[in-house]
Amino acid sequence: MKNIRIAVLGMNQGYKFAKDALTIPGVELVAVAGNNEQAERRAQELEVPLYKNYQELIEECQDLDGIIITLPNGLHREVVELCAEKGIHVLVEKPIAATVEDAETMVNAARKNQIKLLVGHHRRFSNKLIKLREIISSGALGELTGVNMLYMLAKDHSYFSEKWRLTQGGGPMLINGIHDIDTLLFVTGLTIKSAYTVMQNKIRNNPVEDTAAIILETVEGPIINYFLSDGTPSPWSYDSTAKENPKFAQYEENCYKIFGTKASIAFPSFEIYTYDENHFGWEHKLQKSKVEVVDNDPMMAELLHFINILNGKAEPFVTGEDGLETLKVITAIKSSAERKQKVEINLYQQKKKITQ
Repeated sequence: MKNIRIAVLGMNQGYKFAKDALTIPGVELVAVAGNNEQAERRAQELEVPLYKNYQELIEECQDLDGIIITLPNGLHREVVELCAEKGIHVLVEKPIAATVEDAETMVNAARKNQIKLLVGHHRRFSNKLIKLREIISSGALGELTGVNMLYMLAKDHSYFSEKWRLTQGGGPMLINGIHDIDTLLFVTGLTIKSAYTVMQNKIRNNPVEDTAAIILETVEGPIINYFLSDGTPSPWSYDSTAKENPKFAQYEENCYKIFGTKASIAFPSFEIYTYDENHFGWEHKLQKSKVEVVDNDPMMAELLHFINILNGKAEPFVTGEDGLETLKVITAIKSSAERKQKVEINLYQQKKKITQ
């Protein structure tokens, strides 16, 4: 059996994909793309050719089975269209695109050219989130009534040395919040129908937001309350509590709480609170139980899944339509803050725009 031949575009987020690919039997890392000194150093370490122009890589590298795209969001559409025309399957980092219109075009291009499009919402490969989804879908919590989500932390001062992080699109909503929104959609299966958002930039006084409070309504009924900031010392974020990325300091805290008519659960502690069926109500003491989950590396799991797609053994677990739905919600959240009013989201109409 021939090796699966892949390339990675972008040596920031893409560096981990490239390193991990070298450890997978039957996978050949053909080349990488990047245009700065860091990319040069990392390509030398990986011992693979470096292309400063990703278009040249796509054109010159023959018989590529798949390409992993970790380039700036605004380039996602162009690269996916180039790959689709050449019949190359793609894993594109989140968000799927910079705009809903670009995302629609990408989904249509993939379908038209019959390539597989996997969107890099890697948390969906987390054992913890898969278990949380199983618990919710089993009915153990009863009917969902609401969700409380926090993403509160303080990023290093050096993080903001890159100017794009100080302008629109570089704030915590699109960089971090999109992960939490996608997580919400994945574990609950809920459909968001409207968003109301208040955003502030008072911590650093840059054009982009540093704090946001969001209320999401769902078609099914539960209400979501979400608060995030990247300038507040706090242990309450997915990155600090899930313990899946060694880059972050880790804490024994929770970032999500999900409420139901039978029980409520805290994540990632998996502490479940409920009543004995014969002693229900606030006069009685809640019963507490805990579910144990074996940790994994979601990004490696995502990469292995992509290789299985290229081998013809799997279909994308996170489809272009999934990425589009998440982007649609994020777009509405940001639009609500700009317009200072509630914004309706017609996901059903949105899905109809995707060519069948």
